Formats: sequence, C-alpha cells, structure tokens
Amino acid sequence: MSASRWSTFALSGAAALALAACQSDNLTGVPANAKPESFQVTSANYAAARAATSNSKLFYQAAIADKKYLGQRSGISSNIVQSPWDLTWNGGPVVTHATQWNLYINCPTAPSCWSTGALTPRTFLRDYQGSSMAEILGQYTHVDPTGKFATVNELSATVKFAVDSTTGTPTMTGNDLLAILHAASAFTGKSGYDQIYHVFIPKGTDMCSAPGNCYSPDNFNTFVFCAFHGSADFDNHGGWHVLFTMEPYQFAPGCDAPNQPRVIDATASTLSHEFSELVTDPDIDAWINDLTGNEIGDLCFTFRNPEQLRSNNYVIQEEYSNTVHACTDGAF
Repeated sequence: MSASRWSTFALSGAAALALAACQSDNLTGVPANAKPESFQVTSANYAAARAATSNSKLFYQAAIADKKYLGQRSGISSNIVQSPWDLTWNGGPVVTHATQWNLYINCPTAPSCWSTGALTPRTFLRDYQGSSMAEILGQYTHVDPTGKFATVNELSATVKFAVDSTTGTPTMTGNDLLAILHAASAFTGKSGYDQIYHVFIPKGTDMCSAPGNCYSPDNFNTFVFCAFHGSADFDNHGGWHVLFTMEPYQFAPGCDAPNQPRVIDATASTLSHEFSELVTDPDIDAWINDLTGNEIGDLCFTFRNPEQLRSNNYVIQEEYSNTVHACTDGAF
C-alpha cells in the first residue's frame, strides 16, 4: 500500500473494541529507576510533519458491522491458510529486532501517568519480550524473538495541544503526532525497521486522526478508536522511516475491560496489542487476515486474561496464532 497524507489516514481494516522467573532489569539496558530524558518539539519539527506521509491502522472501539472492509485493501491475497481466521502474508516487511523508545508526553512525573506502582510501560515491555506470549510473533517474523526487543529507553516532552472548542479538552492531532515522532527520531538519531517509538498521552487528553475520528472518552459522538500503530516517512537527511504506536490513556470506559482493575493492565493490554501488530505488520501490508482486514491483535481483543510474565502479573489480551488457529497466550 502506498503512503498517503495523514489527512486521508490510510486504513486497512479494524476490529471491534468493546472495549517466570525473575530476571535482571539489565535486559532493558537502563536502570529500572532511570528518569526519562527530555526532548523538545519545535516549529521545525512541525514543518517536517506537514511534509511527511504516513500509513496507520486504527484499533477501533466501535462495532464493525457497518464497515465493509473486505476487498478494500489493494493486493489482497486469494489464499486463506488452513483457517478463515488465519493471517496471510501480503508481501510487506516485518520487524525481526528493534530498540524500543517510550515517549511520554505532558506528564511531569512520567511514567507514573500510565503505571500502577512499580509496574510501568517499560516494565511491561521488558516482561513481555521475555515471555512465551512474545514467542507467538516468531511464526510470522521467522526469527526467534527472544531478546530481540529487550532494550527499552524512555524520553519525555511537553507539547501544547489545541483545545477542542466543543469539549474544552486538549486534543492531539495527526500533525502533532508526526511532529513528536520527528523530534524524537532527530533527538535519538534513530529510525528504520530496528527502532520502535511508543507515544503515550495522559488522562484528560484526546487524540483525533481526523475530524470526528477520535480517541475522546469525553465525547462519545467522536469516540471511535483506542489506539493505533503505523509508520511515517520524513523527507530529510535521505529520508527517515519511523515506526510507531500511538497510546492514549487506556484506563477509560470504552478502552479498558471490566476485569482490568489497574491502570497498568489497560496500558499493557493495548500496548501488547499494538506492539505485536507493529512487529507483524509495520507498514500495513504484511500479516493480515484477508477476509476481515484484522491483524494479530484485532482478532483477540476480547480475550483479556491474567498472565504471569516473568515475575509480574498483568491482565492482558491474547494474540492470534496461525499454528493453533486460535487466540493464545503462548507459542505452540
């Protein structure tokens, strides 16, 4: 699928969202209590964002009964592998290894805005990449994922978002997201398929990919999605290809589940969903269910179960396995 301007927001499909032994923290490459390093988002980053292109895939909150995704993607394979729910490779790249970057926006005490006690997004990513759940990804990347995503760094920034005139809520736009990604990748000097940027915004901030197409718990008329992932291309220094997930505050009605009692559970479940989809479908042209347009996480979002990952417990969703033709919490 060719890249499109953010305003057109390229979509390949969506899913309903009704919404261990202990190992060393050295897996992450930084001390557990390290404070996120600060970076700045400037007018130059916004200028680069306006010239950027992006593909993305929304994680929908609304039912898909009135959506007609079948046949909407170009290049849909005619091959359905063993089960109508299985994922089919459509020719695009996958991510076999990567350094991960958590970008915490507008939270002076980051990462506490998305955490429960000592369990943070970085703690979860550490635990997840060392678990049997992450092993599911190997059947799609054809590489053992163990240890391939272990380094998780953290950055923070303060960004002023425009206030929605209807709700009075600070509201992030697609252009804001692209500017943040450009600023972060310029700060780190890192881009490409071996770098993943997770962008977190705090409670009380909405995010709209387009007018009326928003994460907006304060306005159910526009509340459509809970999170998404994708890639962006910036035309500078030979071109930057930046992989990202967009992580609005998930401990909110419509995004969390009744059996997710903690902030970290809602955070971790959606983060694992988007991380797994980004690894298996970074440019929205790789592993997808061709009947529905769903990805590895979309097919299993309703299955939220307690899981022990290394020494910590989380309530998170399962992922789809072509091997067992079902949602599962481990590779078989």
